[in-house]
Amino acid sequence: MTFSVCTRVPSAEHDAGDGPAFAVAVATDAPAVGALCPYVSHEGAVATQSFVNVRLGRRGIDLLPDLAVDDALSGLLEQDDHSELRQLHGVDDRGNEFAFTGEDCDEWCGHEVRDGITSAGNMLATGETLPAVIDAVEAADGRIGERLLAGLDAGVEAGGDKRGHSSAAILIKAPQTTAFHDLRVDEHENPVTELRRVYEAAVEASDGFSESSKERIFD
Repeated sequence: MTFSVCTRVPSAEHDAGDGPAFAVAVATDAPAVGALCPYVSHEGAVATQSFVNVRLGRRGIDLLPDLAVDDALSGLLEQDDHSELRQLHGVDDRGNEFAFTGEDCDEWCGHEVRDGITSAGNMLATGETLPAVIDAVEAADGRIGERLLAGLDAGVEAGGDKRGHSSAAILIKAPQTTAFHDLRVDEHENPVTELRRVYEAAVEASDGFSESSKERIFD
């Protein structure tokens, strides 16, 4: 019922301050995915989905200052009695990636891992969705949010959730926070399209702030 992508963006590839940025984008046919699936910090990004367990996301992010993402997330799954219903994936600031798809997740389900980026999905129309998402994120230019939206667009175009989509979200943690780093759309016929509209409006509003205003708002 969901596809998502986690990515690590090196400092040289974004304009949101010095240091890496971490981000998650997700779309699904269920409300409030932005409140359940994506988790980010200055140490990494994690997405939890399928029969979602928010503890895996919250605790996974909390562990990243001390553990590599593969050690953190695999350890949490070992403690989860229902791990075969879960999908869990992420990246960290040490250059590691991790992805897991439980045997009881609904078809089509699976994950894909590349350098600095992971994607996972379940109840998808086709297995082509995940490589399409990653290809689009990697090929896109511009701000981090624009790259994430390109990935969501590609995922929908490739088939996405076989039931359709009703909610979508992007969540970004960068050295410099902005108003368009935490956005979501719920209960919409075309949530990815609407998320892009909201993103563009937020970018326009944020770009109108003075530097001193940004410092006060996003401190």
